[in-house]
Amino acid sequence: MQLQISDDMALFFRSRSFAFKLLRQGVLLFAVLSPLFSFAGYAGGPYVVWVNLDRSSDGEKVDQIIVDFLSGKSIECDGQWKMGDSLLYMKRRPPSIDDELVRDAFLGKKKTKMKQLDVALRRYRDAEFPHHEGLDGIIVYSRQPEMKIMSFTAGARRIESVAVASQGNVPVKEDVEDAFCALLPPITRAS
Repeated sequence: MQLQISDDMALFFRSRSFAFKLLRQGVLLFAVLSPLFSFAGYAGGPYVVWVNLDRSSDGEKVDQIIVDFLSGKSIECDGQWKMGDSLLYMKRRPPSIDDELVRDAFLGKKKTKMKQLDVALRRYRDAEFPHHEGLDGIIVYSRQPEMKIMSFTAGARRIESVAVASQGNVPVKEDVEDAFCALLPPITRAS
């Protein structure tokens, strides 16, 4: 007994095979292209403000350590700082975050100023980056009462700090870099 396939049946199987090939190619194309469109809702960052309350030459050295560190090619920070994706506002920081507010919030530990700082971080909009809504936090260097780097994360209620040098000593590059990474705020903005 020999099975004979009519022309209609052959056409059916060929068209079905063609449909499966199209479906397979469509799935493959989707798998390749979908990562290109997966950034919807992605919040890059972190976006951080750097404030140095030390106006001495030692304070300028600390600023330069941060600039050199973040412009270097091998930034680790346990993967938290991403070149081209993270932002640090150092020279051009939000006008609502001035030294007096930072000093009162960080050194004076005034709760009302901490709330004001939190609001300023969350509401900040940069004209150059209109799609970025708010900032994730602020990192502050001060030598009063001791040389330390402090951090406040938007939405948090506390300040974290790390001492970077004993009184009278200039902070060491590695200590400043390590403290910066340890205190780097997580991404808190809505994605």
